Amino acid sequence: MESIVPVDVLFFGAHPDDVEWGAGGIALLLRERALSFAIIDLTRGELGSRGTPQERSNEATLAAEFMGSQARVNLDLPDGAVQDSPANRLLVARAIRQYQPKIVLAPLWEDRHPDHAAAGLLVRNSPLYCTLTKTEDPNPPHLPDTFLYYPLHKAAHATFVVDTSEVFARKLELLRLHHSQFGKTAQEFGVLAQGIGDYLYGLETRDRHYGSQAGFRFGEALITDRPVKLRGLESLLKL
Repeated sequence: MESIVPVDVLFFGAHPDDVEWGAGGIALLLRERALSFAIIDLTRGELGSRGTPQERSNEATLAAEFMGSQARVNLDLPDGAVQDSPANRLLVARAIRQYQPKIVLAPLWEDRHPDHAAAGLLVRNSPLYCTLTKTEDPNPPHLPDTFLYYPLHKAAHATFVVDTSEVFARKLELLRLHHSQFGKTAQEFGVLAQGIGDYLYGLETRDRHYGSQAGFRFGEALITDRPVKLRGLESLLKL
């Protein structure tokens, strides 16, 4: 049996910088509050216009240390070809069963990048596989309390907005650790950006937008596709 590594929150991303881009502020807040988390990257981003797989792996390791992640694992799915298949759902479920999280965060299943969308669908369709007993998974069944999804490129109506104002400057530091991706503007990299040419400016614009919806300076959005269980009004007050 694989070693069980219980964490409070398990993050999924299609590429080595997706978690940082979409939920890096949340990860930094978890560290401040001494809550444990781990990160599962589905691919190594080998098709990206910028950076080699080794460079991206090194950057992901540095970023995980900066965030205080308990672990960071790559599932080595093919970049640009992530698919929501039964075999891949089993891989996702295996990670969930190993880390036993209370909460799972993954990319929103609607996104212009097919890998982001597929990653969200994989996680969204994984609960059944998390509970099956007749599989070759050596880890015991485990169903997290809540699955939440963070938008990347697509503007979406937020279910929750997390106030990340106090850590936004550190989030920019975090993103800059992915130097191959964010060390320059798109124009300086010599590639055609889909949207605003300055990636970090685009990030700030998005986080300001979500923050403003909830009365914060900066915020990160989370979306749920099903009701969140509350055992009473006191649970709502804790939110």
